[in-house]
Amino acid sequence: MVAVVHCDLCGKFAHFRRFYTNSSSLSYPIPPPSTIRGLVAAALGLEPSDYPERLRTLQMAIGVRQPLRALLQSTNALMVKSGTERELRGFEPRTQIPTQFLLPETSFDDWDTTSLRFHLVLVPPEGLSVGQLAEALRAPIYPPALGTAYCLGWIEGVEVHEAEVGHDDPSVADYLGALDASQIEEFVLDERTPHRLSRDRYPVRLDKQRRLVDARDLIVDLRGYPIRCRYRGRWLQIESERWALID
Repeated sequence: MVAVVHCDLCGKFAHFRRFYTNSSSLSYPIPPPSTIRGLVAAALGLEPSDYPERLRTLQMAIGVRQPLRALLQSTNALMVKSGTERELRGFEPRTQIPTQFLLPETSFDDWDTTSLRFHLVLVPPEGLSVGQLAEALRAPIYPPALGTAYCLGWIEGVEVHEAEVGHDDPSVADYLGALDASQIEEFVLDERTPHRLSRDRYPVRLDKQRRLVDARDLIVDLRGYPIRCRYRGRWLQIESERWALID
């Protein structure tokens, strides 16, 4: 058994830029593991150069609580070629960048009471207790952002639970959260469940210079349904829920 922290990361809109895009700023549908490491580091008040090593052993599960949709629009960005004062102050012609934002899938009438909601299950890294992690998420030193700095969010429902850790289960089971695509042996989906599966290549870990050192293909249900499959990866059993674990 291991003590874990689980909570909801919420916000009105989000943008998690895909690392392989260039002229268009497309968004991942869920926060990448590298983003969660940065969010935890901000909550703890860690320096950018320190947290990649200090949070190296942080393990997590990432899932969807509120169905979401994507909106594509243009962002009016500065055209900076030589870094002159006129360019930096916006006096030169600008450039239009197609940018994708995530919004909660809800009606206009429910907008004021609905938000994006990503569920996180966190296993503290070495040198950090579960109590310290929970307290930091309840009262973060720096506010959480859902990707970019202008997509500010908040954290709700921080709780500590006991979980069973397992891996390489040969049986079929229901898994919540993002699964490592390379560890899925067989899907056993129920056709009556309106799944909306997404597969993409996510940044998992960065080094001190913020260079990508680990990326993986993750599969997640964007409506929050569990994925029934035969899974060889690591998982956490919390009461009746089984969450796929990313290390």
